[in-house]
Amino acid sequence: MCDTCGIGPEYTGSGISIFGKNSDREPDEAQLVVSVPARNYSAKEDLRCTYISIPQVAATYAMVLSKPFWLWGAEMGVNEKGVVIGNEALFTKVKQEKSPGLIGMDLLRLGLERSADAMGAARVIIDLLKKYGQGGACGYRDKTFSYMNSFIIMDRKFIIKLETVGRDYVLKDAGTHAAISNGITIARDWDASSLAPNADFSKFSDPLVTYFAGSASRKSGNEAAMNQAKGKIGAGEVFAMLRAHHGAAPGKGFNRDVCMHAAGKLIRKSQTTGSMVVELHPEDKFRIFVTGGSAPCLSAYKPFLPAAPFAEAGVGAGNYAADSYWWRHEAYHINAFLRYESVRDSASDYIKEIEEKYVAPFPPHRWPDADTSLIKLSHNAFTEAEEKEKHILGRIKTIKAPILRPSAFFWKRIARRSGVPII
Repeated sequence: MCDTCGIGPEYTGSGISIFGKNSDREPDEAQLVVSVPARNYSAKEDLRCTYISIPQVAATYAMVLSKPFWLWGAEMGVNEKGVVIGNEALFTKVKQEKSPGLIGMDLLRLGLERSADAMGAARVIIDLLKKYGQGGACGYRDKTFSYMNSFIIMDRKFIIKLETVGRDYVLKDAGTHAAISNGITIARDWDASSLAPNADFSKFSDPLVTYFAGSASRKSGNEAAMNQAKGKIGAGEVFAMLRAHHGAAPGKGFNRDVCMHAAGKLIRKSQTTGSMVVELHPEDKFRIFVTGGSAPCLSAYKPFLPAAPFAEAGVGAGNYAADSYWWRHEAYHINAFLRYESVRDSASDYIKEIEEKYVAPFPPHRWPDADTSLIKLSHNAFTEAEEKEKHILGRIKTIKAPILRPSAFFWKRIARRSGVPII
């Protein structure tokens, strides 16, 4: 499960465009935030993606990616030209090819590293889709989990929706704003497609799996939030969208929480393991914000600087490690979630303090900017947020975790499996 939105200048009211996405993955699948430099390559060099190799291009653009640690591809990212992409799993009647191919996260990264604008990125993905198809496990531990993909692809001028099944696609100019989740949104109203004229793309949907994914509720909630805040949408409003819960407490019932909390193996298998918000400003300037960890309702967004990334946000693998920002945050996240009602207010206070101190004053900047004041703001946001989380962890020691709640059994098992210390 995931949720992605793109918001143009007409809706923000400030002349900027904003992208936001929650990446929902398996609950202990570390998601890293990395800054990848531009590179030049020699002729006839090959590129190893997650499952297959394809010919490399002569040059690639610099990118900031949020990616599961084990994948070559990424869940979301932005490049130096101001192209931003997020993908969503689509559950369709069309299944992946038996032979390995590219998966959605590979296509996303390839679109970013090879494209200077949104339409160019869409063309890259379409061409690669036609040539290599979609094939390969998309789950970390669950190697039976696979899916088709939809994308929001945007730059400072356009927001594009691209939805795919197999090697086919439909593309639509989304206009002023768009929200996608885990369901097909384009029927016959596409602008370009590999299908016959007037073909209904929605016929490919698997209605049962799509229903239980809860995508319609999450998508409509994000659309309502954008319409309600039209003309005054900034990063803070997008943060709030990505922190939204359907009910008073998260992790219960259906998959309707935008801020997704895993609670078991059957209905709620996914956890928001990473979140990114990107502001595209005029004059080729950016502001990039990430949580660097799970559960944005328990995490502050921090500014991330492409030219001077917070290195520990890019460290992590399959088990708890003290040198990984994601895993250190995960120890806080799991312990806090087990006592959610008791720590929710403290977490909200810490988030407000960090974001007022570091997000609000962080200036729009060009991609290569590495002014010491920018570096200090970005890196201090990560370190101070972690200090606040450690303080909450200290308080948690005096709060007994409920032991009869089914999700408590689930999360304690996850913690034991990955070596996360439980208080």
